[in-house]
Amino acid sequence: MSDKKPHILVVEDSDNILEVITLMFDFQGWQVSTRTSLTNIIADVKETKPDLILMDMLLSGANGCDACTTIKNDEAISDIPIMIMSAHPEAHREAKNAGADYFIAKPFEMDALISKVKQAIEA
Repeated sequence: MSDKKPHILVVEDSDNILEVITLMFDFQGWQVSTRTSLTNIIADVKETKPDLILMDMLLSGANGCDACTTIKNDEAISDIPIMIMSAHPEAHREAKNAGADYFIAKPFEMDALISKVKQAIEA
């Protein structure tokens, strides 16, 4: 078994949510990279090759589902699992149509998020 820490890229434009998620993921022993926007996201994903991308659906001036579709259509990074998070009522359907592997509705309990992330990185 490898001692390599799972690497999770979190894309969220709320500093408060980003801080809490980062603290909780650090506590789990996971390596966390964060972004507050989708600027250069494809290049970042190609460079860092995270084990999971946790991405908000609605970011300032951008749509996480559009980025999800772009990632899933790029052969170099299409195998990286993506979890979309959103409070929007139709978000689950939109995330699935964009190619997201997982979805979690906001607001979420931190235990539920940790459990879903464990499921995703162990799959």
